[in-house]
Amino acid sequence: MYEESESKLSLVVRKPQEGKTTICITSITNDRSRNIHIVVTMNTLASGMQFFGRLQDDIGPEKIVVFNSDKKTAGNCLYAKDVSGIVKYINTVPVKVIVCCAHSKRIRESLPDLFDLAADSLRITSLNIKFTIHVDEAHAYIPVYTKQIDGFNKSPIVSEIIGYTATPDGIWGSSRDPLFHKILIRDIEKELSIMCSTKYFGVKDCEYSFYDSLDVDEIVQCIPEEIPDHILTRVNGKTEQPPKCWFGNNWCFDFGNERLQLGFLNHVLPLLRINPNQFSYHFAPAFARKATQYQSMEIILSHYPTANVIVLNGNGYEMFRSRFGRITKVVTGDSIRQMAGDKRELAALREPSFMIQKLIQDTPNFPTFITGFHCVEMSVTVINPQLGNFDSVILSHEHCSRDKLYQLCRFLFNYERWPRESRIKKTHIHSLKADVVGICLDYEAHIERITSDFAGKTCSLREINGLAPEEPTEREVRKKEFESIALVNSKLWKKFKVYEDNDEDEWEKANRFYESVLGKRINGRSMPKKTDGFYRSSDSKGFGVKTATTFNNLEKEKWSNRFQLKKDCLSYAHVFVGYENLDDPSEYTIFIKFAQLVDTPSTREHLAKWYDAKGDDSKSEDGN
Repeated sequence: MYEESESKLSLVVRKPQEGKTTICITSITNDRSRNIHIVVTMNTLASGMQFFGRLQDDIGPEKIVVFNSDKKTAGNCLYAKDVSGIVKYINTVPVKVIVCCAHSKRIRESLPDLFDLAADSLRITSLNIKFTIHVDEAHAYIPVYTKQIDGFNKSPIVSEIIGYTATPDGIWGSSRDPLFHKILIRDIEKELSIMCSTKYFGVKDCEYSFYDSLDVDEIVQCIPEEIPDHILTRVNGKTEQPPKCWFGNNWCFDFGNERLQLGFLNHVLPLLRINPNQFSYHFAPAFARKATQYQSMEIILSHYPTANVIVLNGNGYEMFRSRFGRITKVVTGDSIRQMAGDKRELAALREPSFMIQKLIQDTPNFPTFITGFHCVEMSVTVINPQLGNFDSVILSHEHCSRDKLYQLCRFLFNYERWPRESRIKKTHIHSLKADVVGICLDYEAHIERITSDFAGKTCSLREINGLAPEEPTEREVRKKEFESIALVNSKLWKKFKVYEDNDEDEWEKANRFYESVLGKRINGRSMPKKTDGFYRSSDSKGFGVKTATTFNNLEKEKWSNRFQLKKDCLSYAHVFVGYENLDDPSEYTIFIKFAQLVDTPSTREHLAKWYDAKGDDSKSEDGN
């Protein structure tokens, strides 16, 4: 039996810090239907809180369910710790948005469970409510969860899957993977009247200094091989740790040459000649291990003892300063939240750039550095008009992939809504290798080409990269030829509603209609099987007792789905039974999907080419 699912997947592609969150929120607020939007945010607290904080202002907390492991992050919004809690809310209040982090369990288990339970909800089905899934930082999650995304795509209760990313290339798949081979690039200007900003500060707007000729052996020697004990304590909060060493040339995974990163930072800092008693803003990302981030903090303070150094990682926001020659953690994000004056300020603190303002409020007239890695690599905005953009950026991340390097460009920003008096500085990038900046410049041009030349188009990565189009796949040829077949009937489904005591009459009506299509009554394999008082039917999930909603949700599928196509056969019909309540066998609907094809030479040619040989016999249930 041939079945094909239409792709519901599309991408919103924008450069880092160019307004993807605004696009997502606008698409939700513009939706006047009863549909529910699921926003899957990056799996870090800072990213989730930032997205959630912006969403709350526009949607209203009473319509948002926060679905994560920390109730404190929900603020005034509804909170659910499990799927049953979400279902309880959507059955009783007009929920518009569900915000959840991209935790493995959420995607692999919670969302599929939610869709199954929602499909059985009387309120959801009676109001024909669907789900739209928004995946923030889609490049980080869609390739990892392709099986789950494909399942969401096939779910009749999911209407759209929209990914948001600045580095989309890894999302595309091969021609053997139809959902990911060709993907729609959303035309945001046409759909939402949101144009690409002309006031965007990109990589090409920066100044650069490169250090390719630097003697790396010399700068590495200033970093001892062993990680100091107090650094390990900062990482894990423990006083005793086994001895560990920094990674050097023989680093594993994507940790990088940590001694080189720390040595380069130590080399460049004195060259910046920063005024120690004046505010300036600097971005010095470290590597993946937290130890490199805390060691970077100490190196910065060794050169600029008056500086504020903010470490942003899984431990939260932590600001360090040097006091009487001793490095001290002076304030944290948690302590700032505890001191918040009111709920409005608490909500504002979900925005990382505002949190940074509050962290330095007692020492505002000193240089401020931001370091970290995963929590400053994607999705987090650390620039605003009050802080201004960065004066300098220090990069030694040549080991990172092309996508990670471009995502690390947290020094880019959109100043479309900044006050006119705002002064945009010329950010100066200090890069160990010229190739690092070159890769970022190339990716920036690549994204500009995608958003300008491919908006509104469904295309493969090969087409985007300017290569000759691939030969159409067998699936694409079959789809095109099936779509060219004309139908006698415009509607594909006929329904017969069965209540208590009218089942014989409705089955007789169904038989007469079935006979008008195929010339025979419903019998043999055509008749749904009845056991324990219930008729059983098949859908994409298998054979069993089904709800009426299951088949109501199939009304927009292709005419050829659910049928075993047969050579020279122009009429098809298939019978299903769906119940109003899976505990009550007395009320159900008889569904007949049918198709009558216009008899043309091309129709017969396509049927002969694509018919299901296994179903081409006189006993087949689908055709005449």
